[in-house]
Amino acid sequence: MLVKQCTLVTIGKEAKTPPTDEWKRKMLEARHSPIRELRFVFLLTNIPYWVSVHLVRHHVGCQPYVRSQRNDRQSEYDRTKAPQDAPVDMMWSMNAEALMTIANKRLCYKASPETRSIVMQMCSLVTSSNPEFEPFLAPMCDYHGCVCHEFESCGACK
Repeated sequence: MLVKQCTLVTIGKEAKTPPTDEWKRKMLEARHSPIRELRFVFLLTNIPYWVSVHLVRHHVGCQPYVRSQRNDRQSEYDRTKAPQDAPVDMMWSMNAEALMTIANKRLCYKASPETRSIVMQMCSLVTSSNPEFEPFLAPMCDYHGCVCHEFESCGACK
């Protein structure tokens, strides 16, 4: 309802009824700025540290909260000797536009299987309660009709 009100205020109107599924889908497809008011927060536990780095690279519209590896904050291992697959927990807050961008980038077959798996789980959680998101939480090539924009294609789109 907040997203609808943000949209309608720009044309001098007020939201009086809940948004329809069709309206939600159109807003997501257009990627209009009010979708930035729709937020999600994911708790990711025991993920490899290197995967958390893959995830936080797409940070516009996101705020990651990754467990510190600093030696003065934890005593489980020496940070200076920690392997890249040391488990880490994180909470990742993001808006709807950022979620779609993350899905477009990290569901690509060029992304690591571990990273893809986590993002697929996030997308599944969202679409289970917000089915209007389903066509937009896809690899970039699928989202753009089997057109790859990567420097080197994975070959999924011939």
